Amino acid sequence: MRVFLLSAAPAGPERAHLDLGCLQDSARLDRFGVHAAVDSPADADLILFVETSVHAGPYFEQVRRHPLYRSRRDESYLFCSTDRFIPMLPGVYAAVERSWYWPHWTRPGHYVNVREHGQMRYEERGQGERKYLFSFIGSAASHPVRRRLLSVDDTDALMVDTGSRSLDPGRLTPEAYERRYADSVKNSAFVLAPRGGGPASFRLFEAMMLGRVPVIISDQWVPPIGPDWERFSIRVDEADLHAIPSLLQARASEAAQMGEAARAAWVDWCSESVSFHRVVESCLDLTASASSRTGVRRYAPHLQLLRPYHAARWVAKRFGHGRDARR
Repeated sequence: MRVFLLSAAPAGPERAHLDLGCLQDSARLDRFGVHAAVDSPADADLILFVETSVHAGPYFEQVRRHPLYRSRRDESYLFCSTDRFIPMLPGVYAAVERSWYWPHWTRPGHYVNVREHGQMRYEERGQGERKYLFSFIGSAASHPVRRRLLSVDDTDALMVDTGSRSLDPGRLTPEAYERRYADSVKNSAFVLAPRGGGPASFRLFEAMMLGRVPVIISDQWVPPIGPDWERFSIRVDEADLHAIPSLLQARASEAAQMGEAARAAWVDWCSESVSFHRVVESCLDLTASASSRTGVRRYAPHLQLLRPYHAARWVAKRFGHGRDARR
């Protein structure tokens, strides 16, 4: 399959083309050799818009207005990692919500910009004793489940709210923050990955990348198809946060083996040399459902505009009040 990668977002905003650059790099490093990125849409069998956050519009308005999308709608798909979305275009989304998962419209995906860099690199050594049974470093402000999670008390855990003023995060350089976060993951047997603004979490894939066991705390998250998630991750219902210490203590002897399996799954399904292939394969899988997206049925996603969050967001955008928050 010949694929033309592009973004409808303007070039000005910082990180607007972050995911596009990651998939372009992945296409160059692709280890499968089944699909290829091409330089011209005229040579492409599939058009893949790659959008980071809401830079192409909160409801992908700039994609839907794009002349290439309008002329080749049936061959156009979308990859996006925004937290809250409506699948106005069929494609691969990193934060698919279980209650609104339409398999003929979407496929769950991973964050293609989770990459090894700086302190965030896998170390084969140190797979034995851990300083912490589990850890979480992140802001409690993005979802109530995180606030409740930080009240979980265990002497073998590291729990840090980066949004707390008492921490004075302004004193930390980006390099120092990354070092602290990487050290917390590497020194933990289990890494808590609670949902944030959306049902997915970067921490889940970062834990896998670093060879640690992700503990997924998100009732609505739909996992990407392919990896054997039960082999290397643990899911905890949002209502059962109090059980985390005893649950993880009981499985502590499995942590090293599960961590190695998590790393192997990340390499095979989410790493830089496979992301392009996995995303394109998911888009091709959606072509089998193309008939479910024709005629008036292609407007089905617009029904989600009736949901309170999206209704308020759409009205604010439509009438010029407020501004979409960025992560």
